[in-house]
Amino acid sequence: MRTELPLCKRCCFCVPLRYGLLTWGYCKLVIAIMVSIAMIVTLYSLVQMAMYYSNNIYVMHHIVVISIVLVVLLIDIALNLVFIVGGHTKNVSLLRVYYIYNIVLWALTIALVLLMGVLMMPTVTPDHLFSYRGWLMLIDFASSFVNIVIQSYFLLLLRSEIVKLRSNCEFRFVNNAAEAECTMNYKEALINGWEKGMQDVCGTCEREAVCAKICQTNGTCHKNEDQD
Repeated sequence: MRTELPLCKRCCFCVPLRYGLLTWGYCKLVIAIMVSIAMIVTLYSLVQMAMYYSNNIYVMHHIVVISIVLVVLLIDIALNLVFIVGGHTKNVSLLRVYYIYNIVLWALTIALVLLMGVLMMPTVTPDHLFSYRGWLMLIDFASSFVNIVIQSYFLLLLRSEIVKLRSNCEFRFVNNAAEAECTMNYKEALINGWEKGMQDVCGTCEREAVCAKICQTNGTCHKNEDQD
């Protein structure tokens, strides 16, 4: 059975849809830039530490992990900029690129949460449920669940904006077709006017020819009278 996703007209039920999405995009961009700066500072410190402890596997492991996270953050910053530009210019293609990126990110988040749950479940015992470690696991799963819900709602809002802009583009296309039809009628009017003008010119030429013949006839008559 086919079901369609609902279309949202407002962000958080009170803010206009496009402005709410742009606000969300700016917030994500600022957070990503701040985290990237922190990661760059941390990576610089680890590189300095690795110069003194060249055989430290722990430091090298952290350098690799932070480098991967930093690359992901830079990609996120670039795509956030694409989304902001697309939101301001109402460019459906740019918004669709960001929409696909968020779908992939949403699917990866769900997969990582499920993988984390599968790996951690065998280590959980009844004694851990009410311990400090148990509470930390519960907080991690709760924050991951909230993150997935927020991402899902944002995807729904972004999809609604794309559908709205596409419908507006189709409406403008109909108007363009009407304008093209008016232009064609205008050309037809020009052609009709040109034909009418040519008929007037031809009529004028015919009248001039008749006048010329009359003049020639009169001139001949005058010559005959003079000769007589």
